[in-house]
Amino acid sequence: METITLYDYSGAVKAVVQPEQVSEQVCELMGVDVVNLAFTTPVPVSLTVGTFAMVFGKRYSLNTRPTVNKIADRNYEYSLTLESDTQQLGKVQYLFHDRNNFLAETEGSLTGDARAFMDLLILNLNRVYPGVDYKLGTVVESATKTLDFSGANCLEALGRLASEFETEWIIEGNKISLYRRQTNSGIVLGYGNGLYKVTLSAQNNSNPITRVYGYGSDRNIGSNYRFGAKRLRMADKIYLEKNTELLSDGTYNGVVEVTKIFEDIYPRREGSITAVTSPFIFIDSTIDFNLNDNKMPGVTSPKITFNSGNLAGYTFDITDYNHAAKRFTIAKNSEEQTVDVPSALLSPAIGDKYVLIDILMPNSYISNAEAELKQAVQKFLDESSVGIPELLSVVCDPINFKNTGKTFSIGQLVTVQEPSLNIDKTTRVIKFSRNLRQPSIYAMDLADSVKENVIVKIINK
Repeated sequence: METITLYDYSGAVKAVVQPEQVSEQVCELMGVDVVNLAFTTPVPVSLTVGTFAMVFGKRYSLNTRPTVNKIADRNYEYSLTLESDTQQLGKVQYLFHDRNNFLAETEGSLTGDARAFMDLLILNLNRVYPGVDYKLGTVVESATKTLDFSGANCLEALGRLASEFETEWIIEGNKISLYRRQTNSGIVLGYGNGLYKVTLSAQNNSNPITRVYGYGSDRNIGSNYRFGAKRLRMADKIYLEKNTELLSDGTYNGVVEVTKIFEDIYPRREGSITAVTSPFIFIDSTIDFNLNDNKMPGVTSPKITFNSGNLAGYTFDITDYNHAAKRFTIAKNSEEQTVDVPSALLSPAIGDKYVLIDILMPNSYISNAEAELKQAVQKFLDESSVGIPELLSVVCDPINFKNTGKTFSIGQLVTVQEPSLNIDKTTRVIKFSRNLRQPSIYAMDLADSVKENVIVKIINK
């Protein structure tokens, strides 16, 4: 880019500048997306918050005061960081609805799948930035979770959701997605074939995990479960292990133990309401056991938590259950102070999903939960026992890139072949920097995944 045009907040041109050689765009998966711009002008330029530029088709804005050095009467050196709209999310609170259905509560709990939490995120962003008109992009399919937030901004909330639902977030213009984007570029790189520097290193200092003690929640199991076990277990196993022996590449992992707790896994049945008599009374004609025969010793009353509908996230005491009619009667929620629940306004409805807690679930449900836990522990072990994650840092050959027109985006798959380092793998672009003066100059970090939400970490710091 020979020049960059700087605009004020209204879109009027403020200056046309020539970036210095050090100027670059830096993009990172679930991380920073900025333009570091340096330039020199013969006269001072008034740069205020809101000044923006279009760089490689994307808008970057000034959110902090730039650094200015006056060297002589006609030599002003500027250094500034322009940020993408990603940083705007950190300026908006992740609010919850109050009793009047306004987004006004900084603390709250929500029960739902990933899309439900993302819908709330979009509502909050459009509350502050109605002109941007944020849209929901692709969202990973997920199980229902109950999550609590307190004073979080939308960028922190987005990072939390990526972690809780074991996926990634990505922002493209006004579209926000929660999924692992992975597109194949079809590009093969190597030393002398688009690269002139390749560095292979460990992505982090952690050891591979080879033995996992996996446990579920302590819900719905009772004091007599498996000789007094306090949490759900994997039936007859306490742990699973993998890759403790000498591997084919000469790596010896040995035994590296961790404990992993899956709070969302416990003996449960997600029921569905089939009829409603009043805000306090409803029927589930499909329930296949008598709740009265499965009460937990020492617990005053079993409870019900709604996963969907107007009562999603609320938990109620069950004051009566008639198994012949399969009819539930619930009590008013005593913890909710701002609104009466249930009520004529907030009541159960046909099709609402729920789970029962503080009960002893039948053995078939316990067995199913134990099998679910074992599957989750195995998945965690499979992902964690393959060795120390590798990071490929590459510097690209600008002549090759200019001649071939190669460009990259975050999440793309790239194949790197370097026989001298025993590298022949297809991996993802998790970070890149691109020179503004010479856009064919790239440096990239390539890895299979990214573990930390870098941008939230920086903002919190």
